[in-house]
Amino acid sequence: MRKFTYRRFGAHEVTEGKWKGSLHVAPSAYTAFMGQLWYLETYLTSRLLPQDPEEVFVTTIILNLQNVVEYELELVITVYVTTNKSKKNKSFLKNIQSGFVSFKKKFEWALTKQLITKNERDVMEQIRTIRNDQIHSRPTTKSVKYKYFGKQLLTRAAIVHLFTDVNNLVIRLRSISENKERWPVIPPDYAEEMGWYGNKPLKENAV
Repeated sequence: MRKFTYRRFGAHEVTEGKWKGSLHVAPSAYTAFMGQLWYLETYLTSRLLPQDPEEVFVTTIILNLQNVVEYELELVITVYVTTNKSKKNKSFLKNIQSGFVSFKKKFEWALTKQLITKNERDVMEQIRTIRNDQIHSRPTTKSVKYKYFGKQLLTRAAIVHLFTDVNNLVIRLRSISENKERWPVIPPDYAEEMGWYGNKPLKENAV
């Protein structure tokens, strides 16, 4: 099971050596390498597997959302197994830690243990399905119409729905596992600034 290391990218303060106290700035070699990665990614998504810019962004977003949800779910499962140490439970957790359990098996198992609700399970299934469709996409001259709960994903309304559902899901999973990570899925104040909910607080838009 992986552990997140937050804030890896950025201008960090040098803590030792000749430049202690100064900000560490990316060297020219790193900047050049980033340019190469940008070029190669652009080539792939504009030539070999043509995608519109918004499709590229959504592909990355879905991958990251699944990774975050799956990580938080693993923490919940770990907490559950530590207090319910049956042979089957311990075996299931061991398989997770060995990387042999799919995302779907994790959330279906969690549902049978009543760790998540059916609505929360459905959110995870929607994300998993979209991610699988993205992974198995093939070159096409037309945009792929990914859908979230029956609504086209590449719309403002669907993105609001997606992020709201996942944000509330992650918050609840953290309340179970007692994960103290403070960063939500939706950037702080972003939803209000963008007028996502009008006068409604975020908690009223739960899954």
